[in-house]
Amino acid sequence: MTDSSATIKRIMVPLDLGRLSEGKVPHAEVQARAFGAEIILLHVIPSAAPDAGGVSVEESQALAYLNAIAARLRSEGIEAHSLVHYGAVAEVIIREVARQEVDLLVLGKNVRHGLPRLIMGSVAEDVIARAPCPVLLVQPNVAGAEKLLPVRSFDEDVARTGPVAPRELGLRTVAITRIVGSVGRAAALDANFRVRNPGVGERRRYERVRELVEQGAPLPPVVLYKLGYGYYVLDGNHRVAAAKELGQLEVDAEVTEFVPLEDPQTQRVFIERRAFEEATGLTRVGAALPGHYPRLQAMARDFARQHGIDDLREAASMWEAQVYRPVARRIRALRLGQFFPDQRTADVFVQIADYREQESESEGRPIEWEEAIERFRTLHASGETA
Repeated sequence: MTDSSATIKRIMVPLDLGRLSEGKVPHAEVQARAFGAEIILLHVIPSAAPDAGGVSVEESQALAYLNAIAARLRSEGIEAHSLVHYGAVAEVIIREVARQEVDLLVLGKNVRHGLPRLIMGSVAEDVIARAPCPVLLVQPNVAGAEKLLPVRSFDEDVARTGPVAPRELGLRTVAITRIVGSVGRAAALDANFRVRNPGVGERRRYERVRELVEQGAPLPPVVLYKLGYGYYVLDGNHRVAAAKELGQLEVDAEVTEFVPLEDPQTQRVFIERRAFEEATGLTRVGAALPGHYPRLQAMARDFARQHGIDDLREAASMWEAQVYRPVARRIRALRLGQFFPDQRTADVFVQIADYREQESESEGRPIEWEEAIERFRTLHASGETA
């Protein structure tokens, strides 16, 4: 008889965005502690990915939710990661179990029609029949089910995260799709950040704000709280709603980030990002893994030396425009981040940069970025379905 404890090193928990599905997490925690395993939290968006690699609101909401749970798990000593994919639910789960070399899959049973749940119809049976690893089937707590809100609640996500501390980030430009929730008003808002049942005065205020936004009139920045991947509106719901209606991609905002106090990974990344931003002046390069901001700063310094630029901030701005942004667009268009739990565009950029250096040294010739990207994609795409 073999020692089964040696085989369970990675546990995957597919989740939707509600508490009923979340009931699987404590069962996964028990197994993770028993076997010293890590947990991968997976959310599948059952649709095609956005064109050109953009980030949808659904993806941002899912990442905000998974990040909150992962931060709490890490604060309690369990290695945890977040992963969001688009596609057919069963196919994605089976593919990612194989790609991530998962040893245990935790699924939830269906309970009755109309309740939020991960698996619909025959999907659970399909996953169980095809899973290349053991499956733990969990009975959800029906009493804990709740109706999902169109926007996320900051207070509820903070409760999932654990103790946090505010850190002022100042004025930022924030992508509209990254604004996922509200501070104190989630229950009153629809998916477009409009009040659900507005009175006459409320409608008039919104129309006036919308008119000013459309005219490009100067307005104060919105006030946002940042938690993990997501932003939550403290003040400026009308401005966010108008920006959405008018198709604007970004909004100026005064941002306060709330950093988990007991999650060592998030704490370290925050400190490294602060140092990177102070040195380079760049505020829109988003990494999630420790060690990557110092690596990005080193790349900006190398660019400065190569171009004879003494001012690091000037060089960093040029590096971002000429090197980072074009590569980042390709990374997003090819959705390379979905190969790796937790990783954002800047994290994948670092991986490709390191791979490009290694390949250039190995072949004795400089490898162009586009060639490195295609090689990197081929190397990591073996788990993709046709």
